[in-house]
Amino acid sequence: MKIFFKAILAAGALIIVTFAISASWLYLYSRDLPDLPALASFAPDAPSTLEESCSSISVRAVPYSSLGRDLRNASRAAEGESKAYLALQISRGLFCNSEKRQLERYLLEYKASVQLRRQFTFEQLLTIYLNRAYFGHDLIGIENASLHFYSKHIAELNLPESALMIGLLKAPAMYSPEFHPERAKLRRDAVIGAMLRQGTITAPQADAAVNTSIP
Repeated sequence: MKIFFKAILAAGALIIVTFAISASWLYLYSRDLPDLPALASFAPDAPSTLEESCSSISVRAVPYSSLGRDLRNASRAAEGESKAYLALQISRGLFCNSEKRQLERYLLEYKASVQLRRQFTFEQLLTIYLNRAYFGHDLIGIENASLHFYSKHIAELNLPESALMIGLLKAPAMYSPEFHPERAKLRRDAVIGAMLRQGTITAPQADAAVNTSIP
């Protein structure tokens, strides 16, 4: 009989612990959701000026149609075509000012990435990502970066310029064309090579692009 009661108590304790863990998990998933309407403004239908909440910097946000074919192809070649990857990259930036513990922050980032994948298409996620991305020199957003490095709107960039912009995403300080032009060229050429392997550009186009100097 004593063994039976001990088993009952052990089962009851297990149920309570399981319920507590489940309740905690549900609590994490019911609060601190990303501001999806605000993020949607980074996938605009027309060019707009927005405030980046994490940096208090004015961002020139451009729609997907203004990114240009070369830039979109370069992004797919360098960053992949995974919604999960883009959503996770975006979600990491949503908690830039968070003081939460590391494990809780990881859970929130994952939760946010799930919400983003459900809410947005690949094209919308790519637009949000590029408009919120950091390009070094306190530059937020690919339009700001394009105006800084080339004095051009992003839609006006050619193939090697587009590849360099996308190459910066991996490590903006390391591949800065202003401070490390040799590294910037190596990274740019790697993106061009990836585009060639994907078949989005021809061999003559790739050769011409890699032979273009870094400004």
